[in-house]
Amino acid sequence: MSHTASGCQENRWWTRFNRRRALQLGAIGGIGLSLSDLLRQESRAASSVNAKAKSVIFLWLQGGVSHHETFDMKPDAPADVRGEMRPISTNMPGVFVGEQLPRIATMMDKLAVIRSVTHTEAAHQRGCMYMVEGRQPPKATGVEASGHPHMGCMVSHQLGMRNGVPAYVTNPGNDFTSRFVGHGYLPQTCVGFKGMNARSLEVASAIAPERFSERVDLKASLEACQSDGPARFGPIWDRYSEQAIDIIHSGKAASAFDISEESEATQRSYGILNESGAKQGGQMGTLCLQARRLVEAGVRFVTVGRNSWDHHSNMFPQLRSRLPRVDAAMAGLIADLEARGLLDETLVVYASEFGRTPKINAQAGRDHWPRVFSVAFAGAGIAAGQVIGASDALGGEVADFPVSPEELVATILHLVGIHPQTEF
Repeated sequence: MSHTASGCQENRWWTRFNRRRALQLGAIGGIGLSLSDLLRQESRAASSVNAKAKSVIFLWLQGGVSHHETFDMKPDAPADVRGEMRPISTNMPGVFVGEQLPRIATMMDKLAVIRSVTHTEAAHQRGCMYMVEGRQPPKATGVEASGHPHMGCMVSHQLGMRNGVPAYVTNPGNDFTSRFVGHGYLPQTCVGFKGMNARSLEVASAIAPERFSERVDLKASLEACQSDGPARFGPIWDRYSEQAIDIIHSGKAASAFDISEESEATQRSYGILNESGAKQGGQMGTLCLQARRLVEAGVRFVTVGRNSWDHHSNMFPQLRSRLPRVDAAMAGLIADLEARGLLDETLVVYASEFGRTPKINAQAGRDHWPRVFSVAFAGAGIAAGQVIGASDALGGEVADFPVSPEELVATILHLVGIHPQTEF
């Protein structure tokens, strides 16, 4: 989904940079050095915290999704605050959500919604950094990286890969979070796999299996020679290279991205297909289904999301188009995880860098508003069926129980078994 013309210029700053090249196997002779570099993580045990979540699926609505039209409706506010959308009842008495979230409304008892998240960073890049790193960026930070790691990189660093799949995967739709919120001061090996698909994890079609094996053997021979001669070849071969090759040979990671293996009923549940079996617009459903397959395969942290939530103008038609896709994808994901017995071990998080202003502007949109907004949790370790905190009558200030980005990130890390005070 492309960024729309209604977004502010400040949210288009990433277009001034070349996109980071996607990871490609075969960087050196087709044997996957780029993959093995990312797998070469330091062997560190996590602090002794009882992990409740084996995996995290982080639904990131970049741009600043409006809390007024989703999880914190204000139907009694003046018209220029409440907007055009009406609240609908949920399966939790007295709790309402926006009319474009009908499926989420039927499973609110599986969510914990925090309506009192708050911080002071009203710029996209700084708000993103704060929300996914859990540390307020330095004052000098502009569009450059803050130097602190994304929590997915923290999870990758502390817990490492398992079952022959990467520890952290991020989809390419998050230009900011996959470009400027990276591994920070952690090793380069902790960066998330970006834009991965089945072809990224397979031997290039031009390379025959026998030739691939020969190159693997040659690499091993060079390493063997290194012990007897000058160490001029560098660390060519180690256990992380072996893991990279295992990933290619096993096919687990490549298979996880292939949703064609899923039934039409499942794809309809995520909003990928309509009732006639035809594909619908948007990629959120596909990304969420891939995320389920990834955590099922053993990935520890998956960031899923799309840009285009920066609605400074013409907001309501755009939300009527986009929110139903989020509703279907998120509801389909939670229901699918539960049906497969994975919800109790998978933490699902719905978040954005900030919310939107209480008052609708002259362009029929809402502007940036970090002073209060909503985040939702479901799954592992969550006391579901509750609304935590509250905003005031206009949805502009915290009225009860303020929650900071530091507390959100600490909660997520704690649930996966990493003590929030762990030093990296």
